[in-house]
Amino acid sequence: MIRHRIKFIIAIVFLAITSMFALFFYDNISIFYEFVIPIIFVYFIFDSLSVLIPSVNKYIPSSKHLKRNYVERLGYNKTNLDKIKRKNNLLAFITFILYFGILSIIGLIYLNYDIFKEIHIYLIFLLINIGDYVCVLYWCPFRSIILKNNCCHTCRITNWDRLMKFYILIFIPNIYTLTLVSLGVIIFITWEYVHHISPERFYSISNDTLSCKSCNDTLCKKKKE
Repeated sequence: MIRHRIKFIIAIVFLAITSMFALFFYDNISIFYEFVIPIIFVYFIFDSLSVLIPSVNKYIPSSKHLKRNYVERLGYNKTNLDKIKRKNNLLAFITFILYFGILSIIGLIYLNYDIFKEIHIYLIFLLINIGDYVCVLYWCPFRSIILKNNCCHTCRITNWDRLMKFYILIFIPNIYTLTLVSLGVIIFITWEYVHHISPERFYSISNDTLSCKSCNDTLCKKKKE
């Protein structure tokens, strides 16, 4: 959680700097594109690689799809697992349509109407990035309203987060944005493929690594209930 708090602070700093250029220093916007965007780009490249490279990814919620984190729960009910998988696939599909549908509408408005500028797309991107850490640290609408999972450890869509952050950037294509979107797609496809062939790794009913007794998160709200 300390790592996520640090990333949360960095997310706020990125948003604050971008907001200042959008609101107060737009006449000097070239400085933002020449110096700030490359720094943001490098940060998110390394952040994405920390999930994509198995030897670096030590965070259980985002690495539970890896074989090394699967500890079979003896005697688990495979029929129940299949029911849970199908239910979560449906909920994930609904989440996908709603979330990416809304962002697509925003992107199409940007492309077809002169309502806001390119920097506003970056602001949306950085707001979503902050929202990601709000979900992890405080309250997650996907968990509470749609998916109904206990915590990040059992979340069906944990590794969707990079694509969820980066997708809006596809509407302002350049070397930076397309690279990030590509990384988000790779992480998303990897996650979905493993969930399809090895769903037992993703749920506490079959994977003891994801059970509350195996969790070492001292800040977990569920443990305090």
